[in-house]
Amino acid sequence: MMRKFMLGILGVALTQTIASAQEKVPVPAGTPVVITVTPGTAPAPPASITLYERHGHVTPCKGKCTHTGGGNIDVASPSADTVVVTMTGVAVSESAMDFTLDQCFEVTIDNPKVKKIKLSIEGRVIGLLRGEKKGCAEYSDACANISAGPAQIIALCVPPHKVCSCESLSVNDHDGPKTVPLTPGKYTLHQTFHIAAYGGCFFSHKASAEFAPDPALDPLWISYHEPFRGASKKDFGFQVTIKVVEDTDEAPAPEKKVEDVPPPKEIKDK
Repeated sequence: MMRKFMLGILGVALTQTIASAQEKVPVPAGTPVVITVTPGTAPAPPASITLYERHGHVTPCKGKCTHTGGGNIDVASPSADTVVVTMTGVAVSESAMDFTLDQCFEVTIDNPKVKKIKLSIEGRVIGLLRGEKKGCAEYSDACANISAGPAQIIALCVPPHKVCSCESLSVNDHDGPKTVPLTPGKYTLHQTFHIAAYGGCFFSHKASAEFAPDPALDPLWISYHEPFRGASKKDFGFQVTIKVVEDTDEAPAPEKKVEDVPPPKEIKDK
């Protein structure tokens, strides 16, 4: 009887609690409704890159009746553990552009639980090469390397390309990612890029190497029979991405040596 009595009291209490929870609270008309949205915060990366001194230069070389455009070196840090370097430019006819960058940076481990880190580097080249009759266009030296003092620890080079005569080429090349184990410390990125166009007849349209978004190349330098009309150029240029992440690769376990077991000896009956 006592058990049934306690269950009955518990049932009444639960019914009252549900009823009070479902009870509607009257809100006066015209009361403003405030909704607060708290954005979620992404966890901090285990390691970070701090940029220091930088020396970046773009050198144009122009002849007669030529055109160069762009000539930018953009260094960005979209996140604490990533650096993106983009080189963009245009060369038409007897002209060229040489890019060079030396960027010092420091790598630190921000999470004390992280014991090992590694660095990854990858590069890509996107652009257009146009040859005209006796004219040629090319890009080369799309290279980047990272060193600690005089010692180089990792490097990459996107293969070069060249077109001549009436050839044309749309380029979207990529190299990497390449990785290397890294210790916290200071390092230097050295990056280069070269574009050039040369030759051609005086009265014809000129060869061009276009590796920059609009409006770096004036449309007057493009032939009426443009082979790449309407191409998207927002991502043009030589871009290198550097990132530091936790090194979770486990070293392979050493192989156990198999010992040679001698064959059992025959026991002769006495």
